[in-house]
Amino acid sequence: MIKNFGNEDNTKVIDLRHQLDSFYSKTQEYTPFHEANSKPEFWQPIKANAQEILERTGSCRILEIGAGCTGFADYLQELRKLVIFDSQDVTASNKDYLLSKSDNIYIGDICEIQNKYDIIFSTFVWEHISNPKTVINHLLGLLNPGGSLFIVSPRYDFPFYLSPSAKHLSFFQRLRISIWLQWRRLLVLTGGSPDFLLHFDPALFHCPWFRDSDAIHWVSLWDLKNHLPKNIQLDQLRIPVTGFRSKIWESFLLLFVRIKKPLN
Repeated sequence: MIKNFGNEDNTKVIDLRHQLDSFYSKTQEYTPFHEANSKPEFWQPIKANAQEILERTGSCRILEIGAGCTGFADYLQELRKLVIFDSQDVTASNKDYLLSKSDNIYIGDICEIQNKYDIIFSTFVWEHISNPKTVINHLLGLLNPGGSLFIVSPRYDFPFYLSPSAKHLSFFQRLRISIWLQWRRLLVLTGGSPDFLLHFDPALFHCPWFRDSDAIHWVSLWDLKNHLPKNIQLDQLRIPVTGFRSKIWESFLLLFVRIKKPLN
C-alpha cells in the first residue's frame, strides 16, 4: 500500500476521524453545513420509490445520512405527511433545523442507528466516510426486506482521475498515485477483494477548505459491486445532462446507485 493510503482497519483511521470531526464542528469553515441542500435530480427516483412503497404497503420510513440543511422533506411535498422521515448528521450544528424537518434525528455515528427503514439515502456524503465497509454493512442491515439504499457521490476509479483531496501533492506524487491506483482498481475489477481506499492526508489538512478537499474515501463502483452479497441488486441510475463534459462526468465520474435488498 502506498504511503498515506489504506483501509478502515488501519490505525490511522482514528486520528483521521478526530481531525475531520474537529473541522466539521467549525461550521464557519465548512460551508456545506450551513448552505441549503437541494438535489432534485437525484431525489426524483427516491421520491418515486417512496410513492411505490406507500401504494403497496401504506407506510414508508426514510432515513437520510449526512443530511446537513437538507431540502428533501420539502421536496416530498404531499408525500411528506405520509412518510416517516428521519435524518442523521455528524455534528449538532443543524440540530434545530433538522428537528423542524424530520420526525427523528441522529447526531453522531451512523452505526448507532438501530431503526429499520424502507429507504436510506445520501447525497455527496459517501466520499467523506472513514469506515465505508462497516457503514455499508450496517445500512444494509437497517433496510427492511425489499428496501433500497441510494448513494450519490463522486467516483474515483476512472483512469488517472484523482480526488481533489490530493491537489496539495506534487505532479510526480500524483502521477505515482495514479499509476498505483490503476493497478489496485484493476485487481478489484478482475475479482479481487474490494479496497474501499481511504486517504489519510487530504488537502483539507494543508490548505483552506475547497470542495472535496475532505473526500477521504476514494469511491469506486467496483468496490461496491465486489463487496455486496450475490442476492443484493445494484442498479446504476442516470440523471439528464447536456453537453460533452457533463456527459463524461455523469458517465464516469459520478456514482449514483440504488442497492436493493431482496424481499425474502
